[in-house]
Amino acid sequence: MSSETKSDSVKLSYTELASFFENMGMMIKSGISVSEAIDLLKEETPASEQAMKDAFAKMSDDLNMGKPFGDAMRDSGAFPDYSVDMISTSEYTGKLEDTLFHLADYYRTENSMKTALVSAVRYPVILLFMVIAVLIVMLTLVFPAFYGVYENLAGSLTSSSYGYINVSFTLTKVMLGIMIVLLATMLTGIMMWRGGKKDKVRNILSKFSAFRDLFSSMDLYRFTSCFDMFISSGENQDEALVKSMPVVQTDSLRSLLQRCREKMEGGMSFSQTAYEEQLYDPANNRMLIPAERSGMLDTIMQKILSNLKVSIEKSIGHIANTIEPLLTGVLMIFIGIMLISLMVPLIGIMNSIG
Repeated sequence: MSSETKSDSVKLSYTELASFFENMGMMIKSGISVSEAIDLLKEETPASEQAMKDAFAKMSDDLNMGKPFGDAMRDSGAFPDYSVDMISTSEYTGKLEDTLFHLADYYRTENSMKTALVSAVRYPVILLFMVIAVLIVMLTLVFPAFYGVYENLAGSLTSSSYGYINVSFTLTKVMLGIMIVLLATMLTGIMMWRGGKKDKVRNILSKFSAFRDLFSSMDLYRFTSCFDMFISSGENQDEALVKSMPVVQTDSLRSLLQRCREKMEGGMSFSQTAYEEQLYDPANNRMLIPAERSGMLDTIMQKILSNLKVSIEKSIGHIANTIEPLLTGVLMIFIGIMLISLMVPLIGIMNSIG
């Protein structure tokens, strides 16, 4: 789910969104009105965050003119549409306080998933820098030093007896080039991601099954969380599904949800369509229908969300644990090859002397 907004004047991060909804929930719970709460946030926002301060000022003006909280949020351009829709629904159903806390929890989870992904990418980048540094040292210091020693002991290294050192030198240069290209690719992807081109990066990464499964799981988590929040805020199931679908970017999941939508329009409940379309894994799917019939759908949805979160964390860990040993193993193999290629001639020279 993206935190992109309709206005370029202010873009709230996941952390900022979580903080905003948490603060609003606590103030409303303590008896402070929405307009007063916004005024307090406006006053507490430092001058260094002028864009956010302006957004709160716009919301305050709208609220003082009698506009609903949801409309004021939408006009500010600082909030994602789905969060605005939830707030608007909860205002009419009297569940504003609960919805605010649910949104705060949602964005905290989004931020934790984002942090985990960043950590999974950061270490391979650092490791690539280390690999490149080692290869540069080998090319600029180690190889020349051994060349000098061998030339003094046995003449030029162009002879066939030392030819494999030249091969090792060439392989090291090739390896260095590959590592530089790989690092440049990763850094370019990171810059594109931060520069608002997440969809392009996502499409490229989705060509790999591990990332494709991860993105699908994350989208399913986001949809389920949004759907559950819409239901909790008082929205009916059909509208909740429709309003939750925009957070999904995975084509296969979007198609599956579209089939669920068509069946729900035909009179089926969400739990029935989710079960028939196998929206979740078998263990989670089997819980839906009896949970809805017993009035415990919200409880089961929370259980499903917990299971999905664990699955996402495992997927991120699997990707990180695959990349790290791979890069480390490649580095160790090449260092071993280089050391052997450098030491074997020395052994030959010593044998000839002896």
